[in-house]
Amino acid sequence: MNKSKKILTTLLLSFVICISLAGCSLQDKIEEYSRDKEQCYLNTEDVTQFSFKGNKYTILEDTVSNGGLGEWVGYIRQLVAIDEKGNVLLQEDMGATTFQTLADLTDKAPEAAYIIPFLNVYAAPNANSYLIVDVNGGYHKAVINENIKDTDTVFDFRETEQSVSGDFTISPNNATQLLCDEAIYQVTSETVSNDELGSYIDIIAESVTFNTETKIPLSKEDLSNIDWYGENATQGREQWFYTDIYEIYGTNKTEAVAVRINNHYYIAKRQ
Repeated sequence: MNKSKKILTTLLLSFVICISLAGCSLQDKIEEYSRDKEQCYLNTEDVTQFSFKGNKYTILEDTVSNGGLGEWVGYIRQLVAIDEKGNVLLQEDMGATTFQTLADLTDKAPEAAYIIPFLNVYAAPNANSYLIVDVNGGYHKAVINENIKDTDTVFDFRETEQSVSGDFTISPNNATQLLCDEAIYQVTSETVSNDELGSYIDIIAESVTFNTETKIPLSKEDLSNIDWYGENATQGREQWFYTDIYEIYGTNKTEAVAVRINNHYYIAKRQ
């Protein structure tokens, strides 16, 4: 998958994991809680705009913290594939999203440049001058189109957090190592808590099965071959599911980062 199509945030992945683990019961609760909320619709010709109760809003770059949210008033809850110009090519209901849906979305919209999750819409606390939209892992302010000022900056869907100066990938020679430009990050057994996480850096969203002795990733062909003669009977195998990468508070990201593997954040140290 093209890296630009993987700008899915931790929030999206967590949402997908919860749906996968909890099944219909969680989805039923989500639908129940949102019954009295306003459904919002994205402008298919400009993903930075949406409608809410008959008014058209533009999403801004400005964000607020979790504590800056007002009342939950609406929802978009769509996984959206868009092109370079911000035109919506395809939308999938987040309620039915699974990891397979993510792959299917890319197949259905091969010309998509970005895939972005849009979740809930909130009122501003103690004010009615703007709304707040949960998009791509951030709580972005949104104002009525007529109220946009020259000083406002519209949400740039092309902007993604980059890891150091490039993208993180899994080493093809060692599944326990990450590559970024020419740097190698070794995943350690040390973990960090959510409270120790800094800024979001990147996402990998890949599952890899590897030989526990050599650490070399196994190909699909290796995994599908049946060992009729027991030649690989003693071969240990391990599967890691890499998701998001964060900075660690108090540590420069050129020295070490936190990477989520199998639902735990491990420290990956630069070699």
